[in-house]
Amino acid sequence: MTRRGGGAARHAILRMAGPRALRAGVTARDVGLMLRAMRLAREAAARGEVPVGAVLARGAQVVAEHANDRESTGDPTGHAELVALREAGKRRGAWRMSDCTLVVTLEPCAMCAGAIVNSRVGRVVYGARDPKAGACESLYAIPADTRLNHRPPMVGGVPAKACGRQLTAFFARRRQERSASSPRSSRSTTVA
Repeated sequence: MTRRGGGAARHAILRMAGPRALRAGVTARDVGLMLRAMRLAREAAARGEVPVGAVLARGAQVVAEHANDRESTGDPTGHAELVALREAGKRRGAWRMSDCTLVVTLEPCAMCAGAIVNSRVGRVVYGARDPKAGACESLYAIPADTRLNHRPPMVGGVPAKACGRQLTAFFARRRQERSASSPRSSRSTTVA
């Protein structure tokens, strides 16, 4: 009975990934890590950070996890992926992450894609595509560039809609807050 319940839960989790991701080899563990990254993203949004979360795992073990922290630290490199990679390197005492999977809620930008290649991340799973700054599929395909010496497998869209909703809700709320706090412009008409 327990096995059946576990199997049903596994299938429910895998359905969240979507058919494209399943064809690309996404596992229940990947989706579980994404749910963890999404929780980090929600916590970041509550702190006023752009809601992006990243989890770096070696098999079933989480090596490091982080969310965006640029606003709170003033660090322009405070992207979730970079901070998680930095923490993982310190914990492991090594910069190579070839035995790790990086799971992130948003397609990495050029800066993060470069760090992924240079840290030799073994595999990347990401949620929403980023049409304005994505450097893994949308604008660029840095990790797939054949001129580079490391090209990790990339799986996008896990689960794209849920990750995208976190971002759109955050930016919609931010726009509402800004428009509510800005003084309404008073228009005066001059008559000549």
